[in-house]
Amino acid sequence: DPALGNANAPVTLVEFSDFQCPFCARVMPTLKRVHEAYGDRVRIVWKDFPLTSIHPQAFKAAEAGQCAREQGKFWELHDRLFANQQALQPDSIKKYAADSGLDAGKFNACLDTAKYGDRVQEQMGIGTRLGVASTPTTFVNGRMVSGAQPYEVFTTIIDEELERAKSK
Repeated sequence: DPALGNANAPVTLVEFSDFQCPFCARVMPTLKRVHEAYGDRVRIVWKDFPLTSIHPQAFKAAEAGQCAREQGKFWELHDRLFANQQALQPDSIKKYAADSGLDAGKFNACLDTAKYGDRVQEQMGIGTRLGVASTPTTFVNGRMVSGAQPYEVFTTIIDEELERAKSK
């Protein structure tokens, strides 16, 4: 899965998110700030959880993210999709991918064949089993944080988890 930070970090945030969700866009700068503030002590992992009943383009956008991951450019496309939430039709997504430096031929073929549709479904299933019912839902070392919470909510939990890791 796409991740930012050290794989051996003492704190892992697993974010279940939806590219068409306005609350997910709202938490994005908070998680970037967490990443900048904590550096190698925190790892952030992305999981797709498109809420297709209210966000009809979210599933295709999730597939697009996986196609970008295949080329090592997930985070570049991630940022463009969130910046353009009102235009997530396949043709628009293909333009964002090309603008993000992806190989357009490979990306378009990946998106057009729904190559990662099963993977997105699998991630949704994982989220459902963990109790995810809305986006964004973030797990901080397994502790659920629901919604676009402020930076301080995340730092309080992260600091507690870092202290816990020290005492082990």
